[in-house]
Order: sequence, then C-alpha cells, then structure tokens
Amino acid sequence: MTSLRPCPSRPHLPSRRPRTRGLLAAAAVAGAVALLASGCSSDVSDAASSPSTTGAAVETLWGPVTVPAHPTRIVALGFPEATALADLGITPVGRPTYIPELPAYTTLFKDVPVVEDADGKPDLEKIAATHPDLILIDEFADKKDKATYDKLSAIAPTVDLEWKMAAGNWPAEAQGTAEAVGKTAELDKLKAGYEAHADQIKKDFADVLATHTVDLVSGDANNWFLYSEGSSHGRVLVDGGARLGAAANQKDGFVQYSPEHYDLLKDTDLIFVAGKDEAAIAPVTSNAVFAATKAAKEGHVVATNYFFSSSYQIANALLDDFQKGLEELKAK
Repeated sequence: MTSLRPCPSRPHLPSRRPRTRGLLAAAAVAGAVALLASGCSSDVSDAASSPSTTGAAVETLWGPVTVPAHPTRIVALGFPEATALADLGITPVGRPTYIPELPAYTTLFKDVPVVEDADGKPDLEKIAATHPDLILIDEFADKKDKATYDKLSAIAPTVDLEWKMAAGNWPAEAQGTAEAVGKTAELDKLKAGYEAHADQIKKDFADVLATHTVDLVSGDANNWFLYSEGSSHGRVLVDGGARLGAAANQKDGFVQYSPEHYDLLKDTDLIFVAGKDEAAIAPVTSNAVFAATKAAKEGHVVATNYFFSSSYQIANALLDDFQKGLEELKAK
C-alpha cells in the first residue's frame, strides 16, 4: 500500500533501512493501532479535525467516500497524490518518503513530515498526530488492503485511488485528487497547459518526429527496463508526438532485460535514460552493447531526472527534456 510499488516504475529509489524504536514508542504505536481498529475513542482517534461542512462523495476503490467540503489538513500517502496536491497549490500536512526530484517540490515538501514507517507503510500514530481531515492514498486494485484502509478511515475520511503498473494512469490519480479537494477547475487549467505544451512540440518538430524513433530506458550494471506508451513517462513522450522504437509493440508498461539485450535499441534514434546527469546514467551508457547503438554512437542519449511522471509539473519538465533532445536531432 502507498508509495512503495512492487514494480520498477521508479527502480532507483534509495533503500529504506529499518529504524530502531524504543519500547515506549512501540507501545504507543500498538495502542494506537488497537484503538483505531476497534473504532474506540481516544486522543489518537479523535485527533482529526472535524470539518464544519460536508462535501461531495468521491468515487474510490472502496466505493463513494464523502469528503470535507474544504479540507485544510490533508495527508498524502502516495507520491502521485502528494505531487498533484503540490500542483494545485496545496501543501499536505503529511507525506510519503519518496517525492520526485523537482526543485519546486523539494522546496515545498522540505518541512512536511514523513508519515510512513521504515517499510513504506502508513504509520498510524504519525498520521493521527497531524490531525488530518482528509487522507489520500493509492494502491493496486487487485491488492486492496482493507485492514489498513479501515484504520486510516477511523482517523479521517480516506480516498483510495487506483495505482496501475508503471503508473500510466497518473492523470487519473491527479483527477481523483482534485475531486477530493474540490480543485477540478484548477486541474483543468494544468491539463490544458500540458496538452498545449505537447501539441506545440508536435507542431514544431513534426518533421523530426516523422522520421525518428524514441525509446525510454532505466537500469544499472545488471538489468535494464524498456518502457512503453503504457508507462507514466512513455505516455508523456507519446503525447508529445514520439514514435517509439524498440517499445513500439510492447504491451506491458515495462519489460526487464539483461545488458546483452541492449541490441534491441540498435536502430533507435533518440534514447532517454533515467538519471540526473551523465554520471548517473553511466551504468547504462558505459555498457559496450549500449554504446554500439545508433543513438549512442551519434550522441543522442539524454539523461532526464523527470523520468517517472506523477503530475503535470513533472510531465511538463519531461516534455522540456524531450524538446531538447529533438532540437539536437534537428540540428544534426
């Protein structure tokens, strides 16, 4: 549940080392969980603020959930929801460990407390301590965790949105987040701006896009992943007019390969690799098979730190990197 996904939609996150808790802290957590599970009143379960007005019913994985009309203290337990809130001008009172690296997000989330435990699961005591009036989470539809959902719902109304493998549905998560906080008009503006950005790239680089192929990969010295249009970032580049090369007929959002199969990319004209700079993508680019690909030999490999899109700001940043890559192709 929440932001740790059993898939490589963000395969290079820092490892999370278990933290040692004292006996008193452990007892407090156990007590909070027991009280929340039983629905009893306590300082923890009563910690959530009580909104004076009731809002609309939002559709979730658990059916309609009535949310506050004007939530002011929102906990986001998934990074797509956290970044969607940021795009809407809302700073949550609790956040997941992982937040995509975008300067605006780094600043906004710097002082927001992490409310996950060392395993990336909701820390009920920390969540209750933020006094939320709304909780936003996401998870796979076929692996819904009813026990955790019930405990979260005992703290505050909880909106559970669907996370799909490779996160190709991030716009739907953004939409669900906006509906939960009553900001759909603001989201519509963000979406329109993104679509205009993508359309402008398609117009400005129509000739390049018509004659060149693009692929997106991530990896390390042992394995690499090829992403399709069904991935969060693949759909962004396709929105910008990209014609995928090796991943053109790939049905899954991502497929894992061993390094000797970099030859699948041999004819791709422009390759995007997950990483903030050339040093970060060196485990991929230094591979001899990769170095023999057309894109590598011609210098058309782009490192991008905005690989795993989860919001319109991240998607626009990726489109900017896409445009830079296309400009280099056009200039050759």
